[in-house]
Amino acid sequence: MNYVDACAVLNENPREVYTSATSSNLCAEVILPPVGNKASTQLTLHVYGKSCEKFKDLTKGTRVYIHGSKLRHDLDTKTHSLHGGIIVPVTEAFPVFNDVILTGRCVKDIDESDPRSFRTTGEGLMICNQTLAVNTGRNQSDLFNFSAINTVQDKLNQAELLANFTRKGTGLTIRGRLVTDAWVDKDTKERRTNVKIQLVQMTLAPKASGESQTKPVGSRTQQSSPEESASLWGGKTTDESPDPWNQASGGGLPDLPGQYGSAPSFDSDEPPF
Repeated sequence: MNYVDACAVLNENPREVYTSATSSNLCAEVILPPVGNKASTQLTLHVYGKSCEKFKDLTKGTRVYIHGSKLRHDLDTKTHSLHGGIIVPVTEAFPVFNDVILTGRCVKDIDESDPRSFRTTGEGLMICNQTLAVNTGRNQSDLFNFSAINTVQDKLNQAELLANFTRKGTGLTIRGRLVTDAWVDKDTKERRTNVKIQLVQMTLAPKASGESQTKPVGSRTQQSSPEESASLWGGKTTDESPDPWNQASGGGLPDLPGQYGSAPSFDSDEPPF
């Protein structure tokens, strides 16, 4: 399954792109609303078939509701894009959506000794990062990074469950939100971004016969120092990109409940994958 419901703002007028000598489709850069204190998510929307008839008349700045699109990830360019679906212009009164549902298989084991995969912070947050391979047909897949966060007191320990019960080859369906981490490179002083999925819900596929149990992650996970400060979990950075969702005044989607929206980042210039 690969299904996206989202609201977006067109960041340019739709443009025609030729896919062959006789056929073409329309595409436009769109901006999805920020989640909590994250940055807005910018990606390209591709529109096909009869949907192009109405989409071509839209202009930069128009708010649209994207229903039933597919999320793609290009590993070469490290960019995400949306393909197809029903595109409808909406007003500011329309509810804001940013909902992604993906079904695939995990591509790695969670190594609790690697803080980029799993760790517990000094503030008591448990963070787990996993990657999902989603079939795109013809024996090919797209890879999507996603993260789960919880505290040890939470009744629903998404990060702990992800660490305990997923490994390479585990079938998984996830529901989440597209989020963008933004930070300034300490060396080049350039603004960098990393788009990934913030987990909301997940469902494990039934285990195959003879499949071994995974080893639970213990409570003595390596603690990170409170001095760690970076931006990949939403630290304040200089963002000169357009802000149609009025992020500075609290626009966009609210963050997940509790402390999860203010989780600290990895103290590194590289994304945690």
